[in-house]
This record gives sequence, structure tokens and C-alpha cells, in this order.
Amino acid sequence: MPSSGPAKYRQIGQDLAARIARGEFKPGQPLPSQALLSKEYGVTLMTFRQALSLLEGDGLIAQLPGRGTFVTPVPTLDLRSLNSLAEDLLTQGVELVTVVLSSRQRPLPAGVAGALDRTRGEPALRLERLRRIGRRPAVHQVSWVPRPWSEQLLDVDFEVASLYRSLEQRCQLAIVRATESLRAKALPAAIATAVNKPAGRPVLVAERITYDAQNLPVVHDLATIVDDTIGVLARRAQRGAELSWAAEFRAG
Repeated sequence: MPSSGPAKYRQIGQDLAARIARGEFKPGQPLPSQALLSKEYGVTLMTFRQALSLLEGDGLIAQLPGRGTFVTPVPTLDLRSLNSLAEDLLTQGVELVTVVLSSRQRPLPAGVAGALDRTRGEPALRLERLRRIGRRPAVHQVSWVPRPWSEQLLDVDFEVASLYRSLEQRCQLAIVRATESLRAKALPAAIATAVNKPAGRPVLVAERITYDAQNLPVVHDLATIVDDTIGVLARRAQRGAELSWAAEFRAG
């Protein structure tokens, strides 16, 4: 590989991403030292670190001070868990970046009102978030929380706070169960704009209704999976089954 050119670090980043995708560098394992890899690619440490910054921005690696550079573990979300998406990933060493697109009181639309056993047009908190792995859009999420709990959540910073934990701590709710359905759909134009993806492409949509200890529906959540490396993994045995979200690494 030539050692000059303004896009050299991009070439190195693409090559490293391909090596990760092939399994040469395994999820959760450290990369060889920067000195060794920069020598292998015939570039300075500064150029090589620019390539690493690209991979870190795409969520493929994590640079840990004093420990080295590690391939990001494969994200797996247990569908049986009542943890938030961000909490599930964080336990695996994957930091999910949350961007709040909107958080305000809005009238409940008909379908959501029916799912929450409420009246259409009743005010509720509409929380719209974009979840990213690095710079890569992964999930577009719209959550509805009805009154009286919605009014206690209006000042919460959901870029750092979990919706479930906020319901438990602020509203004194015990989250005990949820129902969830998965469907393949075409990406709506409004969401396509938010995630910078072409409208109409197939996506996986998860609709979840969460209940408290009194069996009251407290959250309606619609998560649109826009990262096509994410799918559903099923493990079946004679005595039961496990379902989880799983993401594979692919070269960009």
C-alpha cells in the first residue's frame, strides 16, 4: 500500500474495517500496538491515529487510555430483558450515543392511544431519539408516556438518562413486563431524513408496550432498526428459547 496521499488514513481505516469484518481481529480483543500497525502500513503514528479515529467514530473500536485499542464487542440485546437498549449495550462494552430529536407533550395518535388504553388526543410525552453506534445511525426510537407520569419527565435530559430508570425513580413505577412484536416494513420518509437513509428501504420495526406492577401500560415504544448489520438471533433448546438482537461487523 503506498505511503503517501491525502486519503491515506482513510485507506488504512477501510482496510482495518475489512480485517475486523473478516474476523482477523475479534470483537472484544485488543488490536496490535499502534507502533506495530503503523510500521505495517508504512505510515507515521499521526497518520495511523487518524485512521483509528475514523474506526472509533464508526463504533468499530474503542481506545482505552492505558490499556490499548480494542475491537468493539458485538452488540447483543436480550429481548427478554426489561433493561433499556443503552443499558444492554453498555454491559457489553458498547457505548450507544443518544441524540434527542424531540421531547414534548403531544396529543396521543389513535393507534398509540389504543395500545395505552387511553383516549385519542389526550396529552402525553412524545420522546423521539436517534441511537448511534459511533457516528453510525442504528435505531430511531419514538416513545410515548401518558399522564400522570409524563408531566414528571418533561425536564429529564434523555441524552444521558434512561427512560425506564426515570420512570422508576421519578414516578415510583415498578416496570414488570412488556410485550413486543417485530415486523419488516419500508422506511418512512420522515425517519429516512432523520437517519440519512433512503426512504422505502426495508427495515425491522419493533413495537413494545411496557406495563407496571398494576398491569397498566405505561410506555408505547416504536424502534426502527436502520442499521442493516443488526438482526434477531434465536437460540432454541428443548427446555426453552432465547431471543436477542445481534449486530455483525462489516467493512464500510
